[in-house]
Amino acid sequence: MAAFYLYFFLISLSLAKSCDVFNGMTCSCYESTEIRCTMSKIVPLTFSPSSISYLKKFSSIDIKFVDDDAMELDRNYFSNLNQLFPDTARNALSITLRFQNFRSFHAKSSCFSQLFQGLISPYKRLTIEFHPVKAKSIVFEQNTFDNIHINELSIFADSLTSPFESIFNNTNITHLNIEGALLAHDPLLLKDYNGHIQSLKITRMIDTVNSEEFPPFPVQSYTIEAHKMRTLDALSFINYTQLTGLNIIQPDVSITSNILNGMENIQTLKSVSFDAERIADGALKHVKNIETLILGTYTKILDTEIFTSLKSLKQLDVRYVQFSTLHANTSCSLADYINRRRMMGLTVYLPNENPYCDCILVFLNNMVDDGSQLVKCQSTNNDRCLFSSCSIVSEYFTRKQKEDMEEEQQKKENPPSVITPSQSIPIQDQYEPPSIDLNDNDSPYYSDDNTFIGDERKPASSTINPVEVNNYDEDETIRKNPDVISSETTTNSLLFDPDESNTQYATRDMKRVHPDSKKTQTNKYLAISWIPFAIIAACLFLSLIIAMISYIIYHKQRTTSFKLVPQAAPIV
Repeated sequence: MAAFYLYFFLISLSLAKSCDVFNGMTCSCYESTEIRCTMSKIVPLTFSPSSISYLKKFSSIDIKFVDDDAMELDRNYFSNLNQLFPDTARNALSITLRFQNFRSFHAKSSCFSQLFQGLISPYKRLTIEFHPVKAKSIVFEQNTFDNIHINELSIFADSLTSPFESIFNNTNITHLNIEGALLAHDPLLLKDYNGHIQSLKITRMIDTVNSEEFPPFPVQSYTIEAHKMRTLDALSFINYTQLTGLNIIQPDVSITSNILNGMENIQTLKSVSFDAERIADGALKHVKNIETLILGTYTKILDTEIFTSLKSLKQLDVRYVQFSTLHANTSCSLADYINRRRMMGLTVYLPNENPYCDCILVFLNNMVDDGSQLVKCQSTNNDRCLFSSCSIVSEYFTRKQKEDMEEEQQKKENPPSVITPSQSIPIQDQYEPPSIDLNDNDSPYYSDDNTFIGDERKPASSTINPVEVNNYDEDETIRKNPDVISSETTTNSLLFDPDESNTQYATRDMKRVHPDSKKTQTNKYLAISWIPFAIIAACLFLSLIIAMISYIIYHKQRTTSFKLVPQAAPIV
């Protein structure tokens, strides 16, 4: 077993190898699809002499910059990264840039502009992470992402001192995600702004959600995600024409009617996500025009009438809800609403797993999804589900159990009928083996099967007394009774004809002299069945030996031998 683990350990080491691609960087390549590099000090990105073998091979690049001083990136600093990607890729292309432990960061104009330029891929993703040692130390000059065309750009930072309209001017971004940063808005730059951003999502941990913390940026779709919120000034968003989503994650207050008061004035709001412990009655009447509702893992209490006002709801996502921790009335009202609205076209997303076999979740899985949990949890015979406190669940499983019992009873009363052919098949005469006279009588004796004892049989063409045959030696029989031998040979050839006889009519002497041919074939098969496994085991053992030898040679070449230097006697 130890050799087995060592073998896989050596294989895992072979998946990642050191590769010399950039000057001043330490890089590791993973199966020629991903490269990860670390730069300890900001220097220009230049290829090493041996980098030609790594060009046009990768689909993912991850570079970490670690510098405890100021970081300054010049124009088109990352343009050489495009040469590591193939010109045409079937899979997504991804670049991740991590800046850590810096005191100040300064990105000049068009610093990221050349990324992914001229490359064809179904999806292009750029992720930038900032981990400074002090706050408000990140500066982007105007048009930092000039002329960039990507599907997704994600920025993780504590603050971005430059205005939104200055940083993302002249860009084409499908999804822009900014997490943690306080982003400024300058209305004076709107006249010169030429960016095209389809959707913007800003995530912040904040006490008060209002228009000052989340300004109206020039995008087509705008989603606000607030963590640990205490108050929501919905009236401050009344003039927002691009606000389409609101995510309230783990607020310090319950979601009540007063919290969401004024949200009904935002006609563009289509999606709302709540990861709150309680959503009170009447709270959702202020967002009655939404089409998508998402409930999170912290949801515990849903009052019974919260869904009545959601007349336009098309999608309900409860994949993250812990049904086992919901209050009884909450889970029952949720199940009742889903069961009624599913007939009206409501799309419901349920949890993929049900480790505790919650009866309500099993019920919903059978109503909405594929019903796999009903078989897995065997809830039709489960007393917890039959006597559930939720009436629609208990009624369903009671009816299900009754239907199963009736179906089982019907199978017992009406067994499947055997279909007979319309025309009778002529009955063929069954072959009768020759009889063997043991006691000068005509009654046959069968050692293995006595089913046919007493039936009338046709007399055999010749009979042999096995007692008389056994009284003579083989040589003596050949010398003295040649006629008996010829008769015996004729009879044996008749008795043991494989095309006409059956083993169930054979006597003990017949089975001893003529073993079954099928058993002989089985023995041959068993004799050679171990050979493929032995070959596979030998190949695995040989590959293990080769890997261990290669590993030892590899490390011996890079290990310096040290000799012990004799020390002089201490001076007393």
